[in-house]
Amino acid sequence: MPRFSIVIPAYNAAAFIEETLKTVAAQTCRDFEVVVVDDGSQDDTKGVVDRFLAKHGLQGQCIKQANKKIAGARNTGVRAAQGEWIAFLDHDDAWFSNKLERAAQELEAHPDVDLLCHDENVTEGGKLLRVCRNGPACADMYDRLLFKGNALSPSCVVVKKAKVLEVGGFREDEKFNTVEDYDLWMRLSKVCRLRFLPEILGDYHFEERGASRRIVYHHTNLELLLRDHFQTLYGDAPSLGQRLRMRRRLASVYRSALGLLSNYNEAPEEQRRYAKLMLETFPFDPKNAVKALLWVLR
Repeated sequence: MPRFSIVIPAYNAAAFIEETLKTVAAQTCRDFEVVVVDDGSQDDTKGVVDRFLAKHGLQGQCIKQANKKIAGARNTGVRAAQGEWIAFLDHDDAWFSNKLERAAQELEAHPDVDLLCHDENVTEGGKLLRVCRNGPACADMYDRLLFKGNALSPSCVVVKKAKVLEVGGFREDEKFNTVEDYDLWMRLSKVCRLRFLPEILGDYHFEERGASRRIVYHHTNLELLLRDHFQTLYGDAPSLGQRLRMRRRLASVYRSALGLLSNYNEAPEEQRRYAKLMLETFPFDPKNAVKALLWVLR
């Protein structure tokens, strides 16, 4: 039984998944299996993966299924995994060769940890855009995640399989698509002991396509997810303080969408809508006033 199960959801990835798998084959820690889930690809993703695993003598499999989106693909991989630990890796990301070795060292040094997350580079076309510093941990991680925003990245997370199953895995509701990982981290934070490793151990490959459509889609689903968690946390009759916290968090979502759309100089109607929502929802935050002013001047 391998210690780590590397779960890779893949969709129409035949042209590039080999580059990701090369970083898996280069791992200095060899106690792993690979579970790729071909989520209804229309190309030869499964063939490419099967040939790569056979050529490099890697333990693992590629599971072909009808398209269920990324949450459904990850859930299939988790259920099929034989290892105690799940290491998520997206089909176009990359790990440094010592990723699993460093994870194993940290988990041995901190046996009470259920979920480990490291830092990563954000790159585009081979160029470094920025470093994503995940975390930090705090006493009430659920509250921090819900009201301050996501602090984990899928390809940086190593988590006990039993804990993922305990909370029911990723929610496959399509309205949470693109924020399904954020939702899982919040639910896991209630049952897991988290540790953040301030070390860069991989690359997140950023590629911008259809910016305005994706920004609006993502932020719409993010708002739905937050409202779902607010309902679970506070019920139908939140206090004034709770309502203000919720409104401030939602306004930060609108501010984020406005900023991204403005940066790409796209969808002016959506920009106006988000500016209006931001100011109406929480006019007391100076960040909102500054963002609105910069948007008007731009």
